[in-house]
Amino acid sequence: MLHVYKDIHPEVPGGIERHIDDLRRHMPEVVSDVLIAARGCRATRSRSLPAGREVAVWQVGRVLSTPLTGGYPRWIRRLKPDVLHLHMPNPPAELSVLTVPGDLPLVVSYHADVVRQAKLLRAYSVLIRRVLDRADVVISGSQSLLRTSAFVKRVADKTVVIPYGVDMGQFDRSKVAPEEILALTCPEGRRTVVAVGRLVHYKGFDRLIDLAGRIDGRLIIVGGGPLEASLRERAAGHPNVSLTGPVSDRALRAHLAAADVFVLPSVNRAESFGIATIEAQAMGLAAVVTDVGTGTVEAVEDGVTGYVVPSAHDEALVGRINLLLGDDELRSKMGDAARRRVVERFDVHQSVSSHLRIYRSLALR
Repeated sequence: MLHVYKDIHPEVPGGIERHIDDLRRHMPEVVSDVLIAARGCRATRSRSLPAGREVAVWQVGRVLSTPLTGGYPRWIRRLKPDVLHLHMPNPPAELSVLTVPGDLPLVVSYHADVVRQAKLLRAYSVLIRRVLDRADVVISGSQSLLRTSAFVKRVADKTVVIPYGVDMGQFDRSKVAPEEILALTCPEGRRTVVAVGRLVHYKGFDRLIDLAGRIDGRLIIVGGGPLEASLRERAAGHPNVSLTGPVSDRALRAHLAAADVFVLPSVNRAESFGIATIEAQAMGLAAVVTDVGTGTVEAVEDGVTGYVVPSAHDEALVGRINLLLGDDELRSKMGDAARRRVVERFDVHQSVSSHLRIYRSLALR
């Protein structure tokens, strides 16, 4: 089994990276290699781990988050996988799969539409369609993405919806040490809103910071990314806003355990689901998320485990956050319902089982 993407967890603590890591860790019966692009390194490096081999191919840099490398094809052939699992978007890797033998089974996870690079989409769309046509199976993380993405809809006959999963054994508030929670609790007793994610444009953290003065509590933004410096500058005038920068998995869970409300303020379709939302709900947090026309609305049951608000409606976003901050009973009720729903619908073992069935069917054909 070979996963092909741009980055790997925990070097880059993004949702797709964690998703791939979960698939590999929870399939001990499968050798799961992973092929990525080396960050900050022009040379290829390789290492062997219990889950499988990890190979980071050379790159000369990145443009619009795209690694500039031609190193994927050689290593795909060298690793000789029984099944190739491509995670999109990643144009160099997508070009690479078109160069490998046509009898190599190909699974494609279509994680998100491209939004910011819209000017390049006309040319890129040709590549997207060719790769999806080449795929034996296409995986979408939500029904909403299947329904609304023009690219996925055209291959709906071979698309399977497999919701993203959470490792409930890790994301469990009861397993966070009380002293870790206490260390992150506001000494003045103010309630805490937490937002988690890579500091990139579509997450909407700039907008959230601008609204911080209207939020009845403190705001903690957990994560690192290319916009960290500009967001810190933006937050300088807001005494109730803190940015943690990159954190470990353990620190992430501690921040979630110490928080009162989770918010996902994404602004466009580049946010296809929001894995951070179901991780927060697994920790017992009610969530407020924006509807950007994708799977963000499937991560929350509106009015039961949290609230869904229009993506461009500041009043609704602030209003729902403050409603939860000000109502202990409602917040606790929704938080309990949120964890139950994640157990029922988003447990990582359900996702792993669905993927494993696909891999086995293709490897044995």
